[in-house]
Amino acid sequence: MHTTEPCKRIQGLPLRLKAALISLCLLFLGACGPGTADNRPADDAWSSDASTQRSAPSLSASIQSFLEEPMGDAQRTALERALDHGGKVSRTDYMAAWNNYRQCMVDKGYNVPPLHMVNGLVVELMHFDFSGMSDQQQMKFHQDQSACLEQESLYVASAYSDSIVNPELYVDLDVAMVDCLRRHELVPVEYTVAQYRKESKQFTDMTFDGENLTQQQSYERRRKAYSFNFNDTQVRTCVAGVNASAIADELESWKPL
Repeated sequence: MHTTEPCKRIQGLPLRLKAALISLCLLFLGACGPGTADNRPADDAWSSDASTQRSAPSLSASIQSFLEEPMGDAQRTALERALDHGGKVSRTDYMAAWNNYRQCMVDKGYNVPPLHMVNGLVVELMHFDFSGMSDQQQMKFHQDQSACLEQESLYVASAYSDSIVNPELYVDLDVAMVDCLRRHELVPVEYTVAQYRKESKQFTDMTFDGENLTQQQSYERRRKAYSFNFNDTQVRTCVAGVNASAIADELESWKPL
């Protein structure tokens, strides 16, 4: 039995971190070529129907806000070190944080969590297999996982991912996704958040009644709802960092106990 449930204990976290934490615990089942857009277009038509609110004015300011939260010493040290490098977490510290999270879970009696990587980014989404686990065990698992994430990796992972896929620190993840695609000239200049949302809804709502498709075949067909090339390496980086549910079929199931 495969099941997915939201994490507990996320009240009080910044909105962007709530989204990151929930994505680790919740799995929603549910091509135009590159244009000639400038990396930073002068107009804001692409986002005119969406909020371009930012969680912080800079990567360093974002990390400063993270440091106000309770966390383990190793994660705090990594963030403080990032402040000496323009708010950018090193890859060494990023992977160390994830390995510390995994060890934390093992120390609490769980199997080693998998790390699914896409172009150097850990996909912050998990597909759980809770077969054989009681409701009480599942509740304790969510509590333990939240504690390990907050202590060891949550803030470092967010800072590292932001520096790669969302350096403008947009709170609206649809805006962050379109910005990532536009910065790397993966969509035409006229591509907008509204178009991305329309394509995402088509991706989510698409069904194949009467067709005997495997899950892999279903996801491949559904991805065609998007007008950009899903096989492009940089597209996959943007997707992994912002909209991991679109590559959910690639994730291995994790049986915690």
